[in-house]
Amino acid sequence: MQWRRPILPLRAVALVLAGFGQAGAQAPAKAPPPPPLITAWTVALPGIPVAPPGVDTEAAYVVLRGSRLAALALRDGTLAWSVPVTDVTVPPATAPGLVLLARQNEVEALDTRTGARRWRVPIDGTVAVPLLSEGGWLLAVTDDGRATMLRAATGETLWTQSLGGPTRVQPVVAGRQVYVALQDGRVAALAIETGKPIWQTKLPAEATTLQPLDDRLFAGASDRFLYCLSADRGKRKWRWRTGGTIVGTTVGAGNRVYFLSLDNVLRSLNRTDGNQRWKSAVPHRPTGGPFLIGSLLFVPGVSSALPAFQLADGRLAGSVTLGGEVPGTAVLVPGTEGRAARLLVVSGDGVAQLLEPGR
Repeated sequence: MQWRRPILPLRAVALVLAGFGQAGAQAPAKAPPPPPLITAWTVALPGIPVAPPGVDTEAAYVVLRGSRLAALALRDGTLAWSVPVTDVTVPPATAPGLVLLARQNEVEALDTRTGARRWRVPIDGTVAVPLLSEGGWLLAVTDDGRATMLRAATGETLWTQSLGGPTRVQPVVAGRQVYVALQDGRVAALAIETGKPIWQTKLPAEATTLQPLDDRLFAGASDRFLYCLSADRGKRKWRWRTGGTIVGTTVGAGNRVYFLSLDNVLRSLNRTDGNQRWKSAVPHRPTGGPFLIGSLLFVPGVSSALPAFQLADGRLAGSVTLGGEVPGTAVLVPGTEGRAARLLVVSGDGVAQLLEPGR
C-alpha cells in the first residue's frame, strides 16, 4: 500500500506557522526601572571636607580642610560664599538665617547669605557633640558634660546645667523636653526652658543613637539592643536585640520604626510592641540613615552605591551611583511645601552630589 503524507487542516497549519514566527522573533526588551533618585547636580568642592555638612532648605555649609567654611546653593551647587574659620569641633548646624559653629570655648553664628558674623558667645569647655538647633533653641554640650542652652537668634544664654558625665550622642528635643544620653548608660530628660531634670533612667550599656517619636524615645545601645522608652517618664516599653551596634537614626512611619545596625541589617519593628515586621541585608557597612524619602529608605555606607529599600516590606528597590571615589557622608535636606525631601552626599575626596526624586 502506498504511504501518503497526512494532510493538516488549514487552521493547524496557520498555528504552526505562527509558532515559528514567534520563536524567531525576539521579545521586546523591558525598559529598565527608573532610578530611585536622580542627580540634580554634582560639583567638586574647593577643598576636602573635614565634617558632615549642615543644611537648610537653601544651602549646604561645609567645613573644608585649610580652615574654611563654604556655602553651596542647593538650586545648582554653585559656591555662594566662603569664609575662613578655625578650630571648628563639630559639624555646622543651622537656624533661620544662621549657620552655627562650635569652636574651642565658643559658639558662633554666621549670616547664611554672606557668611558675616552675627554673634559669638564664650563657652566654658570644648563642644563635644553636634549642636542641637531646633525651634529657636540652641544647645551646646561640652566634653565635661555641661549643657548650655542659648537663644539661637541672639546667642543669649538661657541656662547652664551639669549633666553629671560626658556624652558622645547629639541631644534631641521633642515638645518641651530635651533628651541626653551619657556614656555611663544614663538617659535623661530636661525641661527645655530651665534645664531642670524631669526624669532619668539607666540602660545596661551606653546609648549610641537617640530619637524621639511621638510619645516614645528610642535609644540604640552598644549592647546591640534598641530600647523603646516612654517619653514622659523614661519607662522601658520593650527592647529588640540585633547582631551589631546600632548606628544612624531611628525613623518612624505609621506604626513602624526603622533602624540600622552594624551586622549590616535594616529592620522594621512595630512601634507599639517591638515585634519585627521585616529585616533586609544591606550590601555594605552602613554609615548613616536610614533616610526616608517618599516610600523608600536610603542607606549610605562604605560603597559607591546608595541602595533603596521599600518601606512596606524591605525589598531592594534599586540603587543610585554616587560621585567621588572616597565614601563620605549623606544628610537629608528637609522637604518644603510643594517639594519633596532630598539627599545631599559629600564624598571624602570633595565631591558634592544632590539627589532628588524624579519628576
